Amino acid sequence: MANIGVRSPRFVTVGSSGKVRFELNVTINGTLRYELFKIIDDSATFEIAELIRDYITNPYSGTMPTATAYTTNSNGYVADVGLGWSAYTNEEGTGIPAYTGGTSFVAYDGYKFFDESLTANYDLPSTAVLLTSKTIWLPENTAGVFYYTSTDTLTKYDIGTTTEGDISVAGDTVTIKRQDCSKYDPIKLVFVNKFGILQQLWFFGKTTESSSVKNEQYKSADISASGSYSPYKHQFKRFNSNGKKSYVLNSAFVDETYNDSVNELLLSEQVWMHINSTIVPINIITSDVTYRTSLNDKMVQYTIEVEKAYDLISTMR
Repeated sequence: MANIGVRSPRFVTVGSSGKVRFELNVTINGTLRYELFKIIDDSATFEIAELIRDYITNPYSGTMPTATAYTTNSNGYVADVGLGWSAYTNEEGTGIPAYTGGTSFVAYDGYKFFDESLTANYDLPSTAVLLTSKTIWLPENTAGVFYYTSTDTLTKYDIGTTTEGDISVAGDTVTIKRQDCSKYDPIKLVFVNKFGILQQLWFFGKTTESSSVKNEQYKSADISASGSYSPYKHQFKRFNSNGKKSYVLNSAFVDETYNDSVNELLLSEQVWMHINSTIVPINIITSDVTYRTSLNDKMVQYTIEVEKAYDLISTMR
C-alpha cells in the first residue's frame, strides 16, 4: 500500500476505449465519502487531494506519537483511502459496467515542490528518512525524535539525550549536532513538514515576547434630558477589543543545514510551540527570509516571528 501526499494535487485517471460515463467512489477511513462521475469519451481524470485533506487533522498535543498511533486513521494523522471506479457505455450509467477497477493507499498531509519532479502526483519515498535536511540540531542532554519509512512502513526513531554525530537509518545518514544552551532557554517548535510528518525544530537564541491589541471605537452622545453630562464617562468608547501574544525567536548560530527546515516551517500550516512547560498552537508571522550559506555569511542565524493562534480574550463560540 503506497503512501501519498495530498497537499499537492492527486489525479486519478480512469480510461477505457468506447466508454462515455466514468464513476469514481472515494472511501476514506472505511466509509464511502464521495461518489463522483464525468461524462466524457474514453477516459476521465479526477482530482481528489482536497477531498481527502478534510479527514487529516494532525492533532498534536505535546507528545510525538508512536508510529502505530501515527498511522492509525482514527487518530487523524493520516487517512486510509480506497478508490473504486467503473466505466459505462451509456451516459445514464445503467446496466452492468463495462469496466471496473480500484486501488488503496495511505494519505499524509504532504506535498512536493513545483520543480521537484515533472510528475503531478506525489508519493512519499518508500524507504527514507522523512526529513529534507538530514542534520538535526538539539540542545545538550535533550532527546529528540524523527520518522522514517522502510518499504512504506512508518517507524519512529528516538534520539537519546547523549547521541551525537552520524547515524545510519533507512539508507540515509542523519547527523545529530548539539547546541550549548547555557545562556538562553531553548524553544522547541513542532510543525508538519513536506512529508506530512511532525518534525521538531529548536531555536536556541534570545526570545522576545510582546502583545498587540486591536479594537474599534465610536463617539457616544451620553447626555441627560436637561443637557448635562458626566465628565467621568467616556465620550469615545472602545469595543471589540482583543489582542494576540507574539514572540521573536532566534536560532543562535547554526550552519546552512538549517535552511531546508526553516523553509518548510514557513510553508507549514500547522505549528506548535513548547514554552514555559506549555504547548501552544502558533502561526508564523515571518513571510520571507534570506537563506544563508556558510560561504557568504560564515555563521548562520535565523530570526522568526510567531504569534499564538488564538485571541487573548476567548472568543470561542
